[in-house]
Amino acid sequence: MYQYDTVILGAGPGGYVAAIRAAQVGAKVCIVEKELVGGTCLNWGCIPTKAMYKSAVLFEQMRQAETFGLSCDRPLAHLDKIVSRNQRIVAELREGVERLFNKHKVNLIMGEGYVKGPGEVEVISTNQGKQTIRGKQLIIATGSQPLALDLLPWDHQKVLNTRSMLELKEIPKSLFIVGGGVSGCEFALLFGALGTTIHLAKRSKEPIKGLDRDVNKILIRALKKRKVKLHLGDPPEAAVHTESGVKLTLQSGKQIETEMALVTVGRSPVSRGIGLNQLGLDLKNGYVQVNKHCQTTMERVYAIGDVTGKQELAHFASHQGIVAVEHGLGQQEAAVDEDAVPIAIFTSPEIASVGLSAQQCEERSIGYLEGSFPFRALGKSHAIGEIDGFVKVIAKKKDERIIGIHIIGPDASTLIAACSVAITKGVTLQEMSKTIQAHPTVAEALWEAVEDVRGLSIHKLDLGL
Repeated sequence: MYQYDTVILGAGPGGYVAAIRAAQVGAKVCIVEKELVGGTCLNWGCIPTKAMYKSAVLFEQMRQAETFGLSCDRPLAHLDKIVSRNQRIVAELREGVERLFNKHKVNLIMGEGYVKGPGEVEVISTNQGKQTIRGKQLIIATGSQPLALDLLPWDHQKVLNTRSMLELKEIPKSLFIVGGGVSGCEFALLFGALGTTIHLAKRSKEPIKGLDRDVNKILIRALKKRKVKLHLGDPPEAAVHTESGVKLTLQSGKQIETEMALVTVGRSPVSRGIGLNQLGLDLKNGYVQVNKHCQTTMERVYAIGDVTGKQELAHFASHQGIVAVEHGLGQQEAAVDEDAVPIAIFTSPEIASVGLSAQQCEERSIGYLEGSFPFRALGKSHAIGEIDGFVKVIAKKKDERIIGIHIIGPDASTLIAACSVAITKGVTLQEMSKTIQAHPTVAEALWEAVEDVRGLSIHKLDLGL
């Protein structure tokens, strides 16, 4: 006999959103979480890093106060107070999710879950012992975890991962970041702004894989401008601990010693040791394979979030959670459009993107048009002192429907919201051209980029990107 309509394994941004949505439409829901509600994103990822990012940006602005005609002598950064603020924010938001569970009568069980069958989960908890729960629908939302590096095993003192990095109480004098990527670049600019000497090395010559080629160019320029020492295409091949820190030997033979090292070489799915092999699911390198409806190869078993290996984004996991619930309830049209998923990267300047890049269009043999507009040609950018970057718009040549927008510059993470709507709704260049953007705002750059695709940009000068 089923105790629940929906059983969810994992209470991260995918799992908890799925739980609430299922409860909203009348389902009896149970969710199992082994550590903290909110998962990596809320507790050790998106939220605490963005809170710290705000502190770093404000600190950088304080040091540049003279530029704005202000005096702010010798500002100081106190990492222990920054971390305390982060923890308060995280705790408040986590309690908020738990209150939502109570509001919607979602049964939260804290403990480790093991899948025993298609709708059967055994849970071992410290306060409730062992119990078996059964549901008509099972949603696997177990997420991912930092990938270890044999060369530099974590000791969380001199060699850190992204989680232990957020628990530091003092700003390191120097830091070697191995791996780059989104997390690596965010931490590089964050701690660089707080005064840490940063080295960043990765095997690829692109700081962040998959970004628009011109966005990566500006990002490299921004990293260098902020004194980040880049070793792109020159990964470490040896490492030793020293009395004062860690010494790394790069592929080129160069040796660099820093106080600490941060390993950000990717993440691995949390799929082993939880009974998934018993279900006969299609697993590829540990990732649960799903279709556009988030269905696995087992009937009534769905998977969402990082464990699917699709896109390691909290909002993508949340969207998958809603799709999984709706499809499980019989809404056959419920599906995920992976070409319309926005990303936001909190470097300085910010990066945001949605839709296809020029590289992807070329790979898929899609004829495209593109245009761009630099922020340095915008009045608002000069007023706020943020002139680096651009907006790039990509449209399908056949019908001039907008299929990609890429931004690096001020408020990119906010601007991308309107862009996501445009791509989801299949807006054309002409339709977007008819919109009116408020002046003076950075949103004007989006309209100008659209007009540039049409050869009609008003304010574009040959200033470079």
